[in-house]
Amino acid sequence: MENKFKIIEIADLLIRLFLIGLLLSWCFVLLRPFIEIILWGIILAIAIFPIFLWLKARIGGRGNLAGTIITLLGVAVIIGPVSLIATVFVNNAQTFSDNLVSGNLVVPPPPPGIATWPVIGESIDRIWQSASVNLATVLTQFRPQLEQLAKNLLFLAANIGLILLKFIVSIIIAGILMINAENMSRRVSQVFSRLTPEKGQGFLELATATIRGVTRGIIGVAILQSFLIGIGLIAARIPFAGLLSLLCLVLSIIQIGPGLVVLGTIIFAWSNMGTVSALLFTLWMVPTTLVDNILKPLLMAQGLPVPTIIILIGVLGGTLVHGILGLFIGPVVLSLGYQLIVAWVNPDFEQGLNTTDSNQEANI
Repeated sequence: MENKFKIIEIADLLIRLFLIGLLLSWCFVLLRPFIEIILWGIILAIAIFPIFLWLKARIGGRGNLAGTIITLLGVAVIIGPVSLIATVFVNNAQTFSDNLVSGNLVVPPPPPGIATWPVIGESIDRIWQSASVNLATVLTQFRPQLEQLAKNLLFLAANIGLILLKFIVSIIIAGILMINAENMSRRVSQVFSRLTPEKGQGFLELATATIRGVTRGIIGVAILQSFLIGIGLIAARIPFAGLLSLLCLVLSIIQIGPGLVVLGTIIFAWSNMGTVSALLFTLWMVPTTLVDNILKPLLMAQGLPVPTIIILIGVLGGTLVHGILGLFIGPVVLSLGYQLIVAWVNPDFEQGLNTTDSNQEANI
């Protein structure tokens, strides 16, 4: 009889576990199409929550109004200047793809004056001349790969509207989360405490600090820097300004920096534009290229060292899994996982967390 009861209890437990697993898997299937949007909204909410608190205090503690203002400003940025750069990118992608497929992509020969530049003039003239002569031959050798690149660019250009819509929805989700931050914070804290009662609160604080540090110090600076560079490229009517802006964004996120791209555009400007226009272009581009050296120390917490390889893998993996949105989600999530694993195996976790909190407060 006792064995019979045990079998019934085991069967009852298995049935409950099966039903719970079925429910959770069903919920995941329903949420899977929206995971990247929700995740980016959560990241945005955590990153800009100090700004929300600052604005809330300035308007008499009205949280709903503060969240609405931030949300409307974010949507306005996406609809306005970001959409402009996106439109330029779409046109550039279509033109570039057509030239790749047709074989008409050429590099014009360098202007005669470049060879007379001091120190670097002869080297640039030689490299440029070689590219203008041999580029067609090189492109012919890689025609299958270039055709695939052209298809990818056209696919990305065709879906740019959907990508912008995802960003807008993420901003709206972030605004809702900030307005309801108190209840959400309590629920998340309970989840972390159930997962690891001893270090749950510490892990939650570390996760928050990591997301804010990486999002503002790496992603935020890269977006601002590439945005300013894009404005300069478009205003100067540099060829393929949209593609170059996207390239600068990727290079900035993976910590290489947009220096080489900017240098090339400055050389192009001085070779094809008037002296005054080229000088104004240079005066705009040089400070925007160096702005990250000022903003990163101010925005990224000093206690959150994330290796560059983690950022790079996050960018590549995030882009492969989630597309353009993954370019921003990937490095944040992977950095968060890296920091939590390091904290998990670190015996001095609590002491390191206190240092991190102090640095994070100083940066806010």
